[in-house]
Amino acid sequence: MLSRLTPWIVHAKGRELCEIFLSVENSPGRLVEALRVLAKHHVNILHISGHALPEWERAPVLLFVDVTGRRHVLEELKEELEAVTGAPVRYQLASVEGLMMDELTLPLCALPGVRSIVVGEDDLASMLRGIYERMADVGRAFIFNLAYFGGRSTAEYLAGRLDLAGEELIRECLKVYQATGLGRVELVSYNPEEPRAILRMHDSIECKAFRGQGRPASHYIRGHLSGLFSRLLDEELLAVEVKCVAAGDAYCEFEVVRAPSSASQGRAGSRDQPAGETS
Repeated sequence: MLSRLTPWIVHAKGRELCEIFLSVENSPGRLVEALRVLAKHHVNILHISGHALPEWERAPVLLFVDVTGRRHVLEELKEELEAVTGAPVRYQLASVEGLMMDELTLPLCALPGVRSIVVGEDDLASMLRGIYERMADVGRAFIFNLAYFGGRSTAEYLAGRLDLAGEELIRECLKVYQATGLGRVELVSYNPEEPRAILRMHDSIECKAFRGQGRPASHYIRGHLSGLFSRLLDEELLAVEVKCVAAGDAYCEFEVVRAPSSASQGRAGSRDQPAGETS
């Protein structure tokens, strides 16, 4: 599986870094024309990201570049890029040598029009550990419920934009976990009559942080899955974690079943926590 970099910071010791924001006409070849200008001035691209929908007239493009020994060409580069793209160009030099943080774009969107944030793996692990240490079972239930409503929101967004239903819709919606970096979810089986689904998650960013604890660790992801399925199937469902890398298993596995009427969200969450016990 390939990794995908979404940088908000570039660290290159001893280099002079710069961020450039421009837009190009949304048609084939226009971006290449702009990139030729950077090549002409011997400016090396460290990262480039751009996006556009078919109906957009222009496509925004963000670049992190290495201008070591080339700072003197920046104004000329800006003028030539504006001439080629037909639109204003902005650039920002790093204030600290070798360290460039994004200063030209906000908000960050993971989906068109959907504002998002970036949370690092270490930050997420520290936040979850801190909440569980200070709040114990209450913290676990809080994380579950927090994610539950996020899962419902994700399902509503995707279902409203995909002309799909049933298992086909579920399979497409499950791709969001890999796309957003949480892990890769596989739909092992699905029975719409019960309803019941078996999900297998590989490389869970949540549970990797708790390897060796000897029991299932998912509260955020299982909460999100519970909300996602509840919204897609229009009834209260619960993701129960039956295998987990934190418990020594090779992958995480969830059973999605009808939520017990006596169990509130955040309960009956794993093989070690039957209905009625706090997860």
